[in-house]
Amino acid sequence: MHNLIELPAWERLFKKIVWEQIGKAEGSKILDFGSGEGITANHFAEVNFVVAVEPSEEMIANRWADCDYKQIVGDVSSLSAFEDDSFDMIICHNVLEYIDDKMRVINELHRLLKAGGTLSVVKHNRAGRVMQMAVLLDDIQEANHLLDGKEGISSKFGAIRYYEEQEISKWNHGLKLLNTYGIRTFWDLQQNQEKHDTEEWQSEMMQLEMRVSTMEEFKKIAFFHHLLFTKE
Repeated sequence: MHNLIELPAWERLFKKIVWEQIGKAEGSKILDFGSGEGITANHFAEVNFVVAVEPSEEMIANRWADCDYKQIVGDVSSLSAFEDDSFDMIICHNVLEYIDDKMRVINELHRLLKAGGTLSVVKHNRAGRVMQMAVLLDDIQEANHLLDGKEGISSKFGAIRYYEEQEISKWNHGLKLLNTYGIRTFWDLQQNQEKHDTEEWQSEMMQLEMRVSTMEEFKKIAFFHHLLFTKE
């Protein structure tokens, strides 16, 4: 049986914040597109019917599957097997940055989402990445490159092709943005790493992160943005 305590401290807090922002779901049909190692799919599968789609067989081999959910090895092409309006909620976390044809993916997710359903998108925030490079990693050259509009690099997934929140609604006019939250506003700028893994510190930091996640001035420098859309 997997437990969040197994995850690196930063990832544990990240997942808890995102799940809290999504809110509770029970008895829903959920699609996790770009499910990675299935941590989020496994979490929601406890009380929901979940379909997870992931192209990396290596990540699927290490997936969390304590709760039963349907795992598909594939990409956006795999979604054609599902009928229109199939899901109450669709999750797409840190995926679009690594895809060239973002519009195709968004249009397909819109097709599969039920009217009134929720689309949860997590994306990198360029301004937050600049802060990370300049303050945490002391990479001033990379910070300047990002300010110049160039792509970032993920050590695990390659080029980060940044996009802005408003582009999603332009790609598909049927998606209405309900909320934008910040994620990891302070985490990577806080250097007392000996505390990061303790539950007490995690709890206090999560409360602080949740408090500022809706404040505009803090959202601007958050490392990630969490967008919640509905299908009109």
